Order: sequence, then structure tokens, then C-alpha cells
Amino acid sequence: MLALPTTPARQRTPPGWCVPAIVLASLAVTALYAVRGTGFVLDDWFTLGEGAVVGPVDAAGAGAARDRPGAYLVYLLVFGALGEHPGAVLAFQGAVALATALVLFALVRRFVSDELAAVTALVWVLLPNHTSLEVWASAANIAVALLALLVGLLVLVESERWPGWAAAGAVLGVGVLCYEAVLPAAVVGAVALPWLRRGRPRWRASAVAAAGPALATLWILSHWHDDKQASGLADLTQAFGGNLGWGIAPEGLLADLLAMVALGGIVLAGVRLAQRATRRRTGAGERMVVAGAAVVAVGAAPFAFYFYAPLGAGDRFNVVSAVGSALIWTGLGAMAWKVRRELALAGAAVLVLAVGLARWERADRWSRAGDDALAILDAVATRWPEPPDHPIVLGPRPVQEGNVAAFIDQSNVRTAVQWLYGREGVEVVLVFDAEAFEQFPEDQRIDIVAISSLEATDDVEPT
Repeated sequence: MLALPTTPARQRTPPGWCVPAIVLASLAVTALYAVRGTGFVLDDWFTLGEGAVVGPVDAAGAGAARDRPGAYLVYLLVFGALGEHPGAVLAFQGAVALATALVLFALVRRFVSDELAAVTALVWVLLPNHTSLEVWASAANIAVALLALLVGLLVLVESERWPGWAAAGAVLGVGVLCYEAVLPAAVVGAVALPWLRRGRPRWRASAVAAAGPALATLWILSHWHDDKQASGLADLTQAFGGNLGWGIAPEGLLADLLAMVALGGIVLAGVRLAQRATRRRTGAGERMVVAGAAVVAVGAAPFAFYFYAPLGAGDRFNVVSAVGSALIWTGLGAMAWKVRRELALAGAAVLVLAVGLARWERADRWSRAGDDALAILDAVATRWPEPPDHPIVLGPRPVQEGNVAAFIDQSNVRTAVQWLYGREGVEVVLVFDAEAFEQFPEDQRIDIVAISSLEATDDVEPT
């Protein structure tokens, strides 16, 4: 069980630095994106393109309100009210991220000291393993789902009677209706957190709270979107590197070093807790590490048959797991602090260096992808001020770097050109190899590789 505070958290006043530090760190991350510049990419153009023709109410697609009603409402705000203004969307996502960090702090301090809870929230804010939730408009619903998950669990652990449990279940259900991948965390959390908080199971509270996500799941299953088809059992071992190695540091020696330290720390914490001789000498650090590893696993489970590589646009895979990685790194720091403070500080410095380098690298990719989308559309408009009567051919391949791209499939480019001309019916072809590209007449082709500032480091398969 996680180390419980000696007095209820609601009766404690946290140290004065905790909330300001979390707020400043969250604002700094959003400011980094704002300074570097943001834009619309990938699936954003589907919603924008549909909105240009059918209006913002139906922009998310005819089935969105049925499939994910929570996500549909988020999209109404992001792509409807905020419209075609990336800066406004960024401000919204920054506000959601800030609220999420503060709620995470409030939740974790129910189980450990205020200082460790604040560091957990700070680490979650700074780790660049969930960038899509911070800057990609199409992932705004996923960021809201995580916020709802944490709010629901916080309400649950603070509630003594069924009205609070029911309110928690309702909020957890909203999170599932925004993004169904938070379902396992909602159910497991509804059982585990009240148990950890009180030191004994609270089956009635858990059952009432779990009813919300269960009902939301029944809705989703009965209105399942046909495009979400299982693709075989995925390699979920990438969750480890995506949260503890190359997902938080530039790929190479630094990422490998962090991954080895994390793996060794997780094994050490597990062994110390498992052995009776050492269990009494453990503290909150070991328990946070093991709990974090469990959260990473629970967060990865929903993607077992529908996988996203957890980097760039695919790091929405880490919507829940990133919270687990923050618990792991904070717990490892607490373990090191008990042994030697200089060791903990040196480790923290290495982690901050790695995170800082990766943060800039990934913010730069997202910015360049947005610039590339506008540059490609500008090239189309320059070549054909009016919609041509022949296909517009883009190639010789999509340009994807670090799992970030301007366009990557036919739906992206078709609706982007639809947005450009404000009408449907313009034929657009996205080509995936040079030989096929050369088969089209030269006056119908645009070389997007020559236009793009991203470097094509990733292979892209036709979808």
C-alpha cells in the first residue's frame, strides 16, 4: 500500500512552493509551443475540411456524436467555437494540461507527502511523452478524458457517501465517452484507490463509481465505430521505452541510460517490497515506483489490439501511462534521496537535461509539421487558384519525422484541399512511392518532399 499521510490531506496546507511551481511549469510548456509556433496537422484537417463544407456542428463527422459523444462536444469547442485559430486551441489545451496537473497533485497527496505529490505533478508536466495531448487539436478530447479520469478518482477517494460515489462515477463515465482507452484505469482506480486510501476494500463505493464507466462502455460498444478494427496483438513492450527511455529523451545514449536506471530501480523496488527482511525499511519511494509501473501497464492495456507507437502523434498511447512514468521517476528520486542526496540531485539533473532536449526537439517537430501543411496547401493554391478538373497528386511519399507529419493519408489531404477551396469534389491523390508518382503527368503533381521542412525519417504505409 502507498504510504499514507499522518493527517488527512484535506486538513494539510501544502508548502507554498507546490502550486506555484506546478502552474509555472505548465505555463512554460505551453509557452514553448507558442514561441515555436503551432498549426493544424493530420486528422485536424479532416475536421476542418468537413467544417468548411457542412459547418462546425457536423465537422467532427456524422457518427462522432454517436460513437464518442464526449469527444464530439470537445470538438464542437475546439473546431467550432475556437475555429481555425491554432493559438486559441493551444490555449485551451494548455488550460486543460494545467488543470490536470493540479488535480494530479491533489489526488497523489492523498497518499504521499505534499512534496512528493508536487514533484509527481511537475514530472508529469515536464515529461515529453504525451505531447499530442498538449499541442495536437485532434487529441484535445484525449486530454479532457484524462482530466475527467483524475477528477473522478479524486472525488471518489474524498467521498464518504453514495452521492459522492455517484458523482465520481458520472465524471469517470464522461472520461470514457471522450476516449475509451481510459476505461481500464477508471475501473481499476475505482477499486484500488479507495482501498489504498482506507487500508481496506470499499466495495460499495467502488461498485457505484464503476457503474459510470461501465454504462459509458455499454454505449460505446453498442455504437462502435467501424473504422476501429483490431490489428492483431501489439508489441506493448514499447510502453517501457516510450515512458522511461526514448519517449522522454532524444534517442541514443542518454535515452538508453535512463531506461537502464528505470529498469534497475523498478526491479530493486519490487524486490525490496517483496522480501520481508527489507520491506520494513522501504518508504513511499518504493511504493510509488511499483504503483507507477502498474499504472503504465494498465494504461497500455487498451492498446493491445489497436496500437500507436508512443511517440509524436502516437504518444496518445501514453494518456494514462504517462502518469505512471511520473510516479516511477518521482519514486526513484525518493529512493535515491534516502541513500544519498547528491545522487538524487545528480540523477534529477540528468533527467532534466534529457527532458529539456527532447522537449525542444518535439516542439520543433510539431511546429514544422504545421508549417509544412500550410506550405503544401499554399503550393496547391499557387498552382491552381481554382479547383482543377484533374486529380491533384501529392508525393512522392508522405513526410513523417518522429511520428509527426503534416499529412499521412488520403483523408488528411482530401479534406485539407476541401478546406482550401471551400467545396467538396476536388480529387486528390496522395502517393506513397516515387515510381507511382512519376506515372502521373507532371502538370498534375506537387513534390511535397521538396516543400517540407520535416525530414522523412519514418516509413509510412498506405492506409
